[in-house]
Amino acid sequence: MSNVNEQDLLDTRIRAHYESVPPSEKRLADLLLSFPGNITDYSATELCELAKTSRAAATRFFSRLGYKDFNDARRQAREAKQWGTPVYQNSSLRTSDSKTSQSQIISDHLNREQANLQRTLEGIDVSTLRSLVKAIIGKKRIRIIGYRNNRFFAEYLHRQLSLLRTDVTLHPGANQAIAEELFDINQDDLLIVFALRRRTPIIENIVELANQQQTPIALIADPTAATIEKHATWKLNCIVHSTSTLDSYTSVMSILSLLISHLFAESPDALSRLRAIETIHEQFGELSGK
Repeated sequence: MSNVNEQDLLDTRIRAHYESVPPSEKRLADLLLSFPGNITDYSATELCELAKTSRAAATRFFSRLGYKDFNDARRQAREAKQWGTPVYQNSSLRTSDSKTSQSQIISDHLNREQANLQRTLEGIDVSTLRSLVKAIIGKKRIRIIGYRNNRFFAEYLHRQLSLLRTDVTLHPGANQAIAEELFDINQDDLLIVFALRRRTPIIENIVELANQQQTPIALIADPTAATIEKHATWKLNCIVHSTSTLDSYTSVMSILSLLISHLFAESPDALSRLRAIETIHEQFGELSGK
């Protein structure tokens, strides 16, 4: 534990130890990475139940992070709340029961969406955003990766970027092996990887390949992508918690909208390209509504 900085908050410590955490503890790590404020509102027993792990695993977990015990970690998190640390402000995981009023259901949902958006957008570093936009404009090829639910966002971003520049491709292609599509990536490319939970194991292989080939990576993911985010040149962190058991992706679409808007404003060729496309739309009458 000599390498533990006692000033580091809970989420920072989890990220530092994430790769060495065994599966029984990793479920708790994922829960607290996404929402470290949970530790202030739940008992150790409740957190173990939510993470589907044992008290013994939780004890080992907090010791691994350099805390005396669970209460030591909770005390620090409570102090972070008092300091106004944004990550620790909202921490509700409880779902509505059958007696909850319709107005309360809507109110809870709205509060959660607002909290997700606020935490996501306030977490963006402007210099990181500008640097990523510059790379999207300047790199020879843009490769966009998305599996499972991540595919929806990869397809959307692929479509929008294709309107603004050339050489944007979506991977994996239908019925294709991704190794055949990425074997020649290099430092002139930009790899945009969507890695929102639950990720497929191949994402780590793709990130490793990109590092070997010196290909810069833009990672769009939630906080549980701790294992791979250290390999990314840019990380856009999305908070995806929901009042239901399924994740909410409002924050993801907001980040993509921000990224595309900024790209359009900064790209010297985007407007002329869109005008050329609109000319052909008019010629074909595709979008005339007739």
